[in-house]
Amino acid sequence: MRYLSIISVLAGVFLFLMPGWSMVLTAAAAETTPSPEGQQLEAQFSQALEQTQKDIEALESELAVETRNLDEDESQLKMYQSRMTFLKNLVIMSEVGISELEKGVEEIDLSRSLIQTRLQTIDQRSEKLRQTLLSTTERAAMLDQLRKETKSQSAQDPTVIKEYREFQSLLEKKQAILRAILGVLSEQEAVNKKAFDGFEDIRSKLIQEITEKKGGRLLQRTDKQYSIWQIDVFKQELTHGVKKMSGWLNPSAVKEKWSLMKSQTAVFDIMVFAGLFLAAFAGFRAMAVITGQPLFLSWTRQRIGYPLLLIQACLPLLIGMGMVFIVSQTGINAVFPDLIQFLQSFLVVVLLTRVVRVAVRLAVEGQPAQILSVVLKWQPFFIWGVRIFAFLLLFIHRFISFKSALLSPLFLLFELLLIAGVFLFFRDINRMENPPGYVRGIGLFFKTAAVAGLIADMAGYSFLAAYWYISWGITIAVACVTMLLIYSIQDVDQKFKQAVEPETGNTHGVSYPFYWILSNGIYLIIGMLVFFALVFSWGAGDSIFPFLAKIFTHDYTLGKLQLSLSSLVFAFVVILLTYAVVRIWKQMMSEKILKKSGLSTGARESILTLSGYVVWALGILLSLTAFGLNTTSLAVVFGALSIGLGFGLQNIFNNFISGLILLFERPIQVGDVVEVGGTWGEVLKINVRSTLVQTYDNSTLIIPNSEFISSRVTNWSHKDPYIRRDLKLGVAYGSDTALVETLLLQAADHVKEVVQYPRKAVVQFIDFGESSLDFRLRFWSTINDFLTAETRLRFEIDRLFRENGVEIPFPQRDVHMKA
Repeated sequence: MRYLSIISVLAGVFLFLMPGWSMVLTAAAAETTPSPEGQQLEAQFSQALEQTQKDIEALESELAVETRNLDEDESQLKMYQSRMTFLKNLVIMSEVGISELEKGVEEIDLSRSLIQTRLQTIDQRSEKLRQTLLSTTERAAMLDQLRKETKSQSAQDPTVIKEYREFQSLLEKKQAILRAILGVLSEQEAVNKKAFDGFEDIRSKLIQEITEKKGGRLLQRTDKQYSIWQIDVFKQELTHGVKKMSGWLNPSAVKEKWSLMKSQTAVFDIMVFAGLFLAAFAGFRAMAVITGQPLFLSWTRQRIGYPLLLIQACLPLLIGMGMVFIVSQTGINAVFPDLIQFLQSFLVVVLLTRVVRVAVRLAVEGQPAQILSVVLKWQPFFIWGVRIFAFLLLFIHRFISFKSALLSPLFLLFELLLIAGVFLFFRDINRMENPPGYVRGIGLFFKTAAVAGLIADMAGYSFLAAYWYISWGITIAVACVTMLLIYSIQDVDQKFKQAVEPETGNTHGVSYPFYWILSNGIYLIIGMLVFFALVFSWGAGDSIFPFLAKIFTHDYTLGKLQLSLSSLVFAFVVILLTYAVVRIWKQMMSEKILKKSGLSTGARESILTLSGYVVWALGILLSLTAFGLNTTSLAVVFGALSIGLGFGLQNIFNNFISGLILLFERPIQVGDVVEVGGTWGEVLKINVRSTLVQTYDNSTLIIPNSEFISSRVTNWSHKDPYIRRDLKLGVAYGSDTALVETLLLQAADHVKEVVQYPRKAVVQFIDFGESSLDFRLRFWSTINDFLTAETRLRFEIDRLFRENGVEIPFPQRDVHMKA
């Protein structure tokens, strides 16, 4: 029973050991006739030894692989260093153009992307191996502790001690291999970081050189060489292009691209690509559903729907550009960088030309038929001419050479065709009967712009000519989009005015100042966007945007306050948003929440007003904070405000507090009928300083809130809407008084505005008058219907009296004439 002495010790800790190292307990084998538990432990111990040996063999293979990877990284570093030397020469050589420098930056970005991917792989592998090493170290420590305990309890059984030592030796060997692999990975990381830092340094120098050269490139003159017209040069260029394109289909090149794609494309990239297709499909389906709606069809028949038509026409291109951009951020860009850059540039050209095509078509639909026919005739020439030229230019530049002799003749051919098209187009326009007056000016402008580019190119200023045409092309696209937006906003504004005042289209009296701010703010935003777009299109962003940013963010000191234009704009935006939030909040509370609450109109208005005050207070505090007022400055402001309250502002503050009292105590509420100074009116609004009361002759009284607190005010609809009224009348002497009473009560029953609550109508015989028997009909009605009730009662009483022969007398006087 040699293992029986240690089974009890090993069994207690077996459940707490990890699967890889818990098998060490099998060293406690069974006795000479081992128990089932001892046999199981011995089998697990053997399995642990076998598994550890397999792990060591796998790690040795991995060490060999990582060593080869290190050799490959060092070889790649030498290639990178050679490429860095070439890129450094680009910076040194003054004759190198910007295109070569930009190509070098793209190459560096691609290499940096590959190196970053490699560093991430190394970091992930190192982290995994560190966790394995930590686990192995803990296992070895626990095994050592068990060995010591077993040694004392098993009477120093040599077989058990030998098995423990063998297992511990394997674990120590595994630790050594893990440390060796981590060391190799550390060297790989150092090699790749060295390459990455070297490319980063070269990239900054290239960017600096590009920036410096861009400033003088426009006025840099180059000798124009049209040697392409020589047959030998033409053949040489074509042969070079065909060889380069045929190299793309070379089996070894295809295999290399495929291997690079598999190494650079991760599962996440594939998921992103699949997600893009699903998003594109969903976008097209959503657009198909929207375009089938009657509202969309109604809008697109008017100018208000011009932006919708533009989006509908450009949606496929926008989705395509988004997909290409996202793909450029994945590992696929490392495999096909030129193709992705080519697609990005060409899709931009196609998008701009489609914008111009759609905008021009919409603009000329309302013009005379002759103009429409001329535009539709020449539009494909300009649109497809620009697209074909851009395709050829980008293709040669990206896939053949940016110094190809084909570029200069291609650019010259494009200029000549453009000038011919512009002159012929405006010739057809001028041949129309009574052409619009503005056509001559527009034609002169476009002709001048087209010829100016050709002159600059023939004089040797090719960069200036390219910059000229590209900038004007973007400017035309921006102008087209701006035109469509302005047309749409003008229609929206006109429809709003017609909805408010259908006859005059005047918004006078509209209680929506937010609309005025919003409508003019939209024009301001459009103007700012147009400005930025033009600055970008003409390449002035590098100088103008930093200047504007400096002005916008510069801090101006005013006493202890630090103010800036950005904080002022932000504070204004906060106030504007607060105003919008208050209006939306009140509308939502009024229509969705308080409408079915059962509260009275005045209670609902009080809740809306108080909640609006709270939102305004928060908005003002945020705007003041954004403006640059800290808590100390706010304390100073409120201190000055308290002093002002003691002097000129006390009346305003008194009215404000009175307004709060009116809202909380509610002696009057919105909708109440009050009598102030003998004038009746309905409470429309309880504002911060005053209360608006609209009289029955449609005049508005603006009454300070303090007068409702300190003066006597009659509230006819306080608590309930019922009001008692008296209708006095007289009948001739000799009339049947009982019949009079019956007829008056009958008249009250026939008028629906006379209510039976809180009391029924009664008739009172009040006096014997000089010319009549005087009666009073006392009845109840509502505050909104009492005038109508009185009128209808008089009509009904007159009818009943006539039918029953009751006479209403008029005053009689006896006149005595003395002779």
